[in-house]
Order: sequence, then C-alpha cells, then structure tokens
Amino acid sequence: MVENTFKKYIIPAIILVLAFLAFLIIKPLFTPIILGLCLAYIFNPVYKRLNKWTKSPNLSALIVIALTSIIIIVPIIVLMVPVSKEILSIYNSVKDADFYNILMRIAPTLMSSPQFSAEVIAASNTIKSSISGYIFNFIQSTLLNLPSIIFGTIVLLFTFFFALRESHHFKNYFSVLFPFPKEYEERFYRQFEKVTNSVLYSQFMIGVFQAIISAIGYYLLGIPNALLLSILTGIVGVLPYVSPWLVWIPTDIFLFINGNNEQAIALLIFGLFVINLIDTLLGPRIVANKTQLNPAIVLIGFIGGVYAFGIIGILLGPLILAYLILLIEIYRDRRSENSIVFKEEEKKPAP
Repeated sequence: MVENTFKKYIIPAIILVLAFLAFLIIKPLFTPIILGLCLAYIFNPVYKRLNKWTKSPNLSALIVIALTSIIIIVPIIVLMVPVSKEILSIYNSVKDADFYNILMRIAPTLMSSPQFSAEVIAASNTIKSSISGYIFNFIQSTLLNLPSIIFGTIVLLFTFFFALRESHHFKNYFSVLFPFPKEYEERFYRQFEKVTNSVLYSQFMIGVFQAIISAIGYYLLGIPNALLLSILTGIVGVLPYVSPWLVWIPTDIFLFINGNNEQAIALLIFGLFVINLIDTLLGPRIVANKTQLNPAIVLIGFIGGVYAFGIIGILLGPLILAYLILLIEIYRDRRSENSIVFKEEEKKPAP
C-alpha cells in the first residue's frame, strides 16, 4: 500500500519539482537550445547521408556543423560590421533630419500656418528623438550583450552537435513517454513532421528567398542601406499576411520625398512585380508535401509567441499551438485525418 502510494503520488511530484528546477536552469539558455534543436532537425537528412559514408556519428556531426557554420554563422559574423554601420547611418540621418523643410516641400499651404507648423515641428522632434533613442539603445544593448551572444552561440553549437549525434534515439525515447496508444502515436508523428516542415521550411525559406532577391534589387537600384533593408524584408517575409511591402513601400515614399523619382519608380516596379510575387511562385515549391499549416494558427502563433518568448517566439509560437491542437484532435478522434491545423488541399479535377 505504501509502495503504491509512493509510486502514484511521490514520484510524479518529485519529477514535477525537478522539471521546474531544470526549466529554471535552462531558461537563460532557452533560445540557443531551441535554435540548436531546429538546426539539427533541418540538417538531419544531411547528417544521415554523411554518417552512412563516414560510419562515425561524431565526425558526421562535426562536418555538418562546419558546413552550417560556413553557410549561416560565418555570414552573420561578416555582416555584423556593415549592418552596424548602416544602423549608425540611419541613426545619424534621423537625428539630423530636417522634417520642417521636408513637410514644406510636401504641403507648403498647411505649413504656412504658424500654429500648425509649430505643432508639426514639436511632433516631428518627438518622433525623431524616439526613433534615434530606440536605435541608440539597440546598439548599446547589443554591444553590452556581446559576451552573452558569444556564449549563446557556443551553447547552440553544442546542442546542435549532440542533437544530431543522438537523433536516432529521440523517437524511441519520446515513444516511451507518449501517453496515448500506438495508433495515436503514429498519427501524431506523421502530423508532427508536417507541422514542423511547414514552419521551418515553408515560412522561413520564403523569408530567406525574399531577403536574397530584394538584396539584389536594392543594390542594383542603388537604394541606401540596402543590406539592412534586405534583412528587414526577409524578416517580415516570414510572417503570414505581412508582405515585404511593409519595408519597401516606406523606402519608396522616402525616395519620392527626397526627389529620387527614378529610383522610386524603379523600386515600385521591382517591389510589385518581383518581391511580392515570391510567395506565390516559390511557396508551393519549397514545401515537399502540399499540406501547409493553417495561416490563422501561424499568425496567432507568431504574435503570441513573440509576446511570450521574445524573438524565438516567431518559431515557437506556431509550433506550440499546432502541436497542442494536434494532440487534442488525435485524442478526440483517432480515425479522422481531417484537421483544422492544415489548409485543405485544392482537389484537382479528374483528367
């Protein structure tokens, strides 16, 4: 009786307490750990192929990490200096901007009123100080947190390495912990793969392509701060229903205001007919299977995830929501393959 009570209540309580303490331990390292796991998932097919050839899990994992570092981490480090220079350039431009003369060119009649012009000048000074203050704080916090960023990168690489090396054990390990029967478990793994592929490959790869294409266009057109604008275009390209127009249209307006009409017209054409068409043209090709995550879940997950977890919430939010709904649906009806998590595929007419 005492032994059964111990197994039933005491052991689960101890596990919960230890799980909570473990969460407190890994909380400061949460972001690099999650990113390391995501990278391991993305590059796991490459690791498996290499491992068949090398017959050494350690060597295969090290090769994958080296290649990934060259593809991802090295460019980030290299781009840090020019991006920092462009941020400083924007900071100085905003700080020294003469909004009064700009508004005089746009609306000279309105600015002729002394009261209105005084209010506009006060408002523009407030906006200018807010923007420049935000940029300055961002630069300052980045420099102060540089040791933490370096340490986080090391943790990310360690997580990446061990997640790759032990990837073949993960499914068996979680199968033991899975609280549902085998048939539920198989369906969950099937849907889990679709959800993860849809978020990691579809949304993020579209953002990467948009960043690359927009960078080429910005540089060819001679747009100021092209590198920073390209990165911002890629970031907003990840978000559903949020098109890169959120970046290039304000840039276009800025060019028109400053009298760069030829550049502005060229950017308008490029933005409408190149950047904004990437979602339509590349989206279906990036995801191997045609089942994509429901955009409503992605959007809510992005927004809520950022509030809950910070920048890593862009990734975690949609995944957590989708996994939760999948578990509920599988538990509710194991025989049904219909799900609100995925968009329904369009049925093609029979030939």
